[in-house]
Amino acid sequence: MATGMKNTLKFRITFFSFIFLFILIFCLSAMEIVEDKREYVNILVLRAQNIGNSMKSYTEKVVGLGLELKDVSGISEKCRELVGNNPEITYCIVTDPTGRYLFLNNPVFLQLQLNDVTKTITTKDRRVARIIGSPHQYYDTVTDAYSADGKLSAIIHVGFPLDSVYARLNTKIVRSCFVLVAALLGSFSFLVIFVNRSILKPIASLLEGVKMIARGAFDTKIEEVPIYEFNQLAKNINFMSESLRSRDEEIQRNYRDLAGTHEELRESYQKLENLSHELERSEHLYKSLMEDSGDAILLIGSDEIIRMVNKMAEDLFGYSSAEVAGLQLTKLLLLLNVENIPRIHALFRKSLAGEHVSEEMQFTRKNGETILARVNMSTSRSGNQFVAQAIFRDITKERETLLNLGKSAADLARLNKMKDSFLGLASHELKTPLTVIMGYAELIMSDMADQIDSTVLEMVENISNAAVRLDAIVKDMVDLSMIDEKRLRLKLEDINMNRLVDEAVNELRFFFNMRHQELVVNLDESIPPIRGDSIRLMQLLSNVLGNAIKFTPDGGAVTVTTSAKYIVGQRGPDIGHSQLTAVTNEKENHIFVEITISDTGIGIDSEDKIRIFEKFYEAGKIEEHSTGKVAFKAKGAGLGLAIAKGIVEMHGGEIWVESAGYSPEKFPGSTFHILLPLNPLAVDATIEYMNII
Repeated sequence: MATGMKNTLKFRITFFSFIFLFILIFCLSAMEIVEDKREYVNILVLRAQNIGNSMKSYTEKVVGLGLELKDVSGISEKCRELVGNNPEITYCIVTDPTGRYLFLNNPVFLQLQLNDVTKTITTKDRRVARIIGSPHQYYDTVTDAYSADGKLSAIIHVGFPLDSVYARLNTKIVRSCFVLVAALLGSFSFLVIFVNRSILKPIASLLEGVKMIARGAFDTKIEEVPIYEFNQLAKNINFMSESLRSRDEEIQRNYRDLAGTHEELRESYQKLENLSHELERSEHLYKSLMEDSGDAILLIGSDEIIRMVNKMAEDLFGYSSAEVAGLQLTKLLLLLNVENIPRIHALFRKSLAGEHVSEEMQFTRKNGETILARVNMSTSRSGNQFVAQAIFRDITKERETLLNLGKSAADLARLNKMKDSFLGLASHELKTPLTVIMGYAELIMSDMADQIDSTVLEMVENISNAAVRLDAIVKDMVDLSMIDEKRLRLKLEDINMNRLVDEAVNELRFFFNMRHQELVVNLDESIPPIRGDSIRLMQLLSNVLGNAIKFTPDGGAVTVTTSAKYIVGQRGPDIGHSQLTAVTNEKENHIFVEITISDTGIGIDSEDKIRIFEKFYEAGKIEEHSTGKVAFKAKGAGLGLAIAKGIVEMHGGEIWVESAGYSPEKFPGSTFHILLPLNPLAVDATIEYMNII
């Protein structure tokens, strides 16, 4: 199938290249023939006027002698002599001012109607000739002869037939046909070879590599291509593929480690909780379980004598119950080589005094192994005495686990930083080849459009459109990176939000019409202007409106509303506590401009309401999405709403979404709320405007 498509593409390029070159060379040849005709006519007109000027001089001399022109003999012979010396010239006729024939080179032309003018032409050097006669037509030039007193004495007509011009044109056309065929064959062969080597093969190689990477084969390497721009694009794609592969492997590895550690901790805490409940039920059960407890337990009397040691304590300390029981607390601490004995001994004394103590203790087992344990000490009454219960829990592995968790957290932070660095690097590295591709594409489409085949031009336009779309993604990545790094600066000015909403809607009106969606705009003309960056706010509105178009079916409706809000508390149950930042508290009791964008689309699941504002996150299943900028459920890069959220927060506002849920069958719709203060630097409200509200 791929071979058939490739052969079809070659056939189309070959066919349209042939047609284009044929038309081009044919037009050039036709222009040359037309120009040659004009030159030839110009020469003959010039020659006819020269003969007319000669006859003019001759007749003016005769008239100057005082003779009547009609009585002079030899003028007809003079006409025949001048015509005979110029084979292309057909006639020379002398008439009086009234148009009556006086002399002519051949009586045949007595029937020629000199006043029957079909057309008047002007040559490029401003000479005038008339086309006369029927059915045989002639180019006729007119020269006036005057007497000595300045009166018109005679009119001299000199002309040549149109047939002589057409005869010369026929010869020129035959010669041009041979040149046309030769030039067409040569140009066509060169163009076909060039297109096949320089465009089709590199594009096919890049397309195959990108398809493999899109399927998840991140180890795909695109081979070098002979075209510099395509080769730079291939290198950047290879670099991106390698980065994605490394990041994916590291994330998967860290995720598995974290999952295993989390499961171990969960199981350990579950065991401790179960043991604690069982120990509280009865003292008898406590004593029976103490021996089999999973933690090491010591019972210490008020006289600081070790009363009881369970099996886990024997295992933990490395000493048997007989070696430990009956020892003074101080001797036990010395036996275990406890770190900072005075402090630990003081903690035990606090416990015997009735305080609950929880502390870490480092000691050395009998075999010399160093153990870190968590000691929980509490006091209970046993008869007339107080008994301290010390529960030792080996946290050596847990500490190592916590250290590993800390390392994993640091690794995740580093990965996040690498991701941000990747955004900046990818956007920076893609800018240069994109600029080159877009520049060359624009050069071809503007300055070289008449030199290439229309099919190739269409391919270049597709390349340019794809580069423009990729450039938009790169710009979004740059904006998001600048927002994350807090490097984006706002250019504040007074803005009429109603006019800005109109501009945003008009920019996207074509897409609303294309999707047959109804657009309803309700603008509150009483809202005051706000301070903001018009370019960034336009970007915000375009992103949210584009999102509404994509997730609303054909024939649906999108409603845009502006209004003023006086915030006196939280805005509704859909905003969770996690969404209310410190900035929100400062906003309360102030005037805001609210923009709501509602649609009758597929809606948003409750779990996605917050996550849709995260970068690279797309709600719904990816297999249910289509491609295209505004196609129904089109899949994007997941940057639009993240950028919108960043722009809103930079203006001191908030954005959130309300939806009854996700349903591609019932279309519950969604409503995005954008809340902007009058001034992002100093949120304030005036009593006068409060009265208006």
